Amino acid sequence: EVSFRQHTLGCFILFAKRNIEKFSELQSEELEELTKVMNEIETTLLQNPVFAPDRFNYLQLGNTLQHLHIHGIPRYASPREFDGQEWIDETWGMPPMWSKKDVSPELVLRIKKEMFGFL
Repeated sequence: EVSFRQHTLGCFILFAKRNIEKFSELQSEELEELTKVMNEIETTLLQNPVFAPDRFNYLQLGNTLQHLHIHGIPRYASPREFDGQEWIDETWGMPPMWSKKDVSPELVLRIKKEMFGFL
């Protein structure tokens, strides 16, 4: 799912299908599927010139939501333009800045359409 918190352009969240809390609870088939999904999303973003991230960061925290989920954060060495605004990865080369501000549902839909139009 495309995140309502766009720490950088194209942030997404992957959720475990089963109700589990830890990576260690994933079965081998689930790990294979996770790897496949991550590769598909990375390839999609890398091939789309709107995104074309320079790196990907992944975070799994589980402090608020006790259901295994992974935050995918595309990282950018230079600004990107999308939806009439400039997106700057202000912490490039360091841990990502964690935004607590949600973007509009309309913007999330436009990002999702741009991202998944390449799948």
